[in-house]
Amino acid sequence: MGLVDKSLRNIKDGNTYFGIISPNDDKNDKKIDFSTGDSNNLVESGRQFCIRFDLNENCYMIKDCSFGSGYGSFMKLVTEMKIKDNTLINIGNNYIVFTLGVDELEPNEDEDDIDEEIEKVLSVKVFRGELINYSYVFNESQTNKIYIGNNESCNIVLNDNLVDDIHCSIEYNKERGWIINDGYNNKKSEIGTWISLSDEKKIFEGMIIQSNQNIYECHIIQ
Repeated sequence: MGLVDKSLRNIKDGNTYFGIISPNDDKNDKKIDFSTGDSNNLVESGRQFCIRFDLNENCYMIKDCSFGSGYGSFMKLVTEMKIKDNTLINIGNNYIVFTLGVDELEPNEDEDDIDEEIEKVLSVKVFRGELINYSYVFNESQTNKIYIGNNESCNIVLNDNLVDDIHCSIEYNKERGWIINDGYNNKKSEIGTWISLSDEKKIFEGMIIQSNQNIYECHIIQ
């Protein structure tokens, strides 16, 4: 993909932005909707994500830059990943936010004790538009493994035909914290588990990105 004519990007700025230009944008001479190719479909223009080359790490980095427009850009989970505070994932029609917290600590606990306990509690909030809003709290001492899926036996049940019976799982690791894996029994889920690119991430060979209903596959050319 290249630069659109009359782009505001400077060729030396080191960043490449991916996004939407609407037919009525002044920079769009042919009045084409660059999100769908449909000249009759008016959309709001804006940046979706940015790719830059990191000279120190000698690699490409990607980050969402939609700034609250929709739900942003996501990457497909292919290997296990550590859950950080405020991690956002997408599964089918559902969006899930993970936060790390402290569960039932005594009031006299000092700050060092609190820091040690924070990552042992995982709070999960599931939402689908404005219709569904469920919250869960898991403690590593009480939960061996958390299953998310369409099956009633799961710890978090998503009533969604796009979701597998057991779509993904989460497990607590004493050294690394809460770890999420896509699929079940070494079989990946049908549509995948998608991780928000709100934090900058390194692009790897075959990385799959979803943004504004578009899918991108990344290949590193040496």
